[in-house]
Amino acid sequence: MRLKPRILSIAVMSALVIPGANATNGYMSHAYSPAAKGMAGAGEAALPQDSMCVVGNPACLTKIGQRADAGAAWFSPRREYTGSDLTDPAAIAPIGSDLTGGKVESRHDNFLIPNFGYSHPIDDVSAVGVALFGNGGMNSQYASRDTFNGFGTYGGNIPVEFGGTNFFNLGGGNTGINYEQLGLSLTYSRDVMDGLSLGISGILAMQKIEVKGLGAFTPFTKTFTEAVVANPFGPGAVPTSLTDNGDDYSYGGGFSVGALWDINPMFSVGAMYRSKMWMGEFDDYEDTFAEGGDLDIPAVGAIGVAFKPNDQLSFAFDIQHIWYSDVDAINNDNKLPARCDVGAVFGQPNFGGTYDSSYCLGGNNGPGFGWDDMTVFKIGVQYELNPEWTLRAGYSHADQPISGSQVAFNVLAPAVIEDHWTLGLTYALQDTYELTFWGMYAPEETVSGPGVFTGSSSPKIRMHQYEVGVNFGWLF
Repeated sequence: MRLKPRILSIAVMSALVIPGANATNGYMSHAYSPAAKGMAGAGEAALPQDSMCVVGNPACLTKIGQRADAGAAWFSPRREYTGSDLTDPAAIAPIGSDLTGGKVESRHDNFLIPNFGYSHPIDDVSAVGVALFGNGGMNSQYASRDTFNGFGTYGGNIPVEFGGTNFFNLGGGNTGINYEQLGLSLTYSRDVMDGLSLGISGILAMQKIEVKGLGAFTPFTKTFTEAVVANPFGPGAVPTSLTDNGDDYSYGGGFSVGALWDINPMFSVGAMYRSKMWMGEFDDYEDTFAEGGDLDIPAVGAIGVAFKPNDQLSFAFDIQHIWYSDVDAINNDNKLPARCDVGAVFGQPNFGGTYDSSYCLGGNNGPGFGWDDMTVFKIGVQYELNPEWTLRAGYSHADQPISGSQVAFNVLAPAVIEDHWTLGLTYALQDTYELTFWGMYAPEETVSGPGVFTGSSSPKIRMHQYEVGVNFGWLF
């Protein structure tokens, strides 16, 4: 057992240093358990099979015995946008590869995502466990040289000879966002009666973010506009926490609770709730996000059933709900032209709107990505071909969280995926080791429509995804 501390330290270091990307259901992974990944996330609530199950239901630990899991996945989200028609005077962004639109592709396509979990029985009715898991994946980058005349996605790179000002040299180059989350789940699970187990997890969370290329939005920040109102003849205050400030970190946590009931050998029912993660503010981007850089992690809930008609065949069905509406920096619609038009204070609105600084970037009602809550339906099947081979397949479908009117800001994070198709298998090397593989394909989805900053044109955001992963399991 001398290997245990070494295995744990390697897994922890890997999770901390390897960039993650998981944009699937919004920015939540389609699954966290390696077995459930092969079933499109079905089974995480009611069919536990590895130590990563605690992320999906902390009541699972008494069902899986002592084991450790460590793995990694290659994840490839392919993102692009087609720009606004700049011949429309009301169209400001996003700027495509030509005057009337044109496609621009994100240059970050390949990511490595680690996972690690460990479960340890205390006695016949209780167990503890730990799991490291990640979310995020808004790691996009659109090169300014791929846009019309090199202006940049939001026009922050427009040179003086074309009538631009480079907006105080803020964010005049490439445009994108890198947003990553790491969670450490510490879990206790107990059988409270025959077939029924309950579990609770304390979760420590860390977030990292970097935003580039938003300098064109300087006149829409709370910092800038309030300075103009205070001194109409002054230069305005340059926001120092809007864009291109490198990596910033925030820390916080929350909890999750779960229940798992094996009604009989054929039927199991599970449910879980993971609270909002209350996070510290991103001070280096307090001019970017609502409530001065406050970007909490939304709550998640799920219920699921598993049906095992015989010893070889299992079916699972889960319903998951993600409360993006609880986080203003994610949920708030973009109302900048309508509610942050500082010219209206002096009787000369620039966009025909009104002015309330709380609706400007960084304000308490400031714009987010306009994401709605998501409800995800997941179905999966598993078949134990023989003692060595177990086969899996799954499908999930989710609501579209983004409306066409919110396309402009969602160029940064085009989380438009609705469907996932998956395959998976486990090969038992011997009684104490197993390898689990999975593959995921998310078909291309497109969202378009006229809206904020796009005039009457209908720019488009698109994404499709691939994922292939492997997990090594130790069964003690």
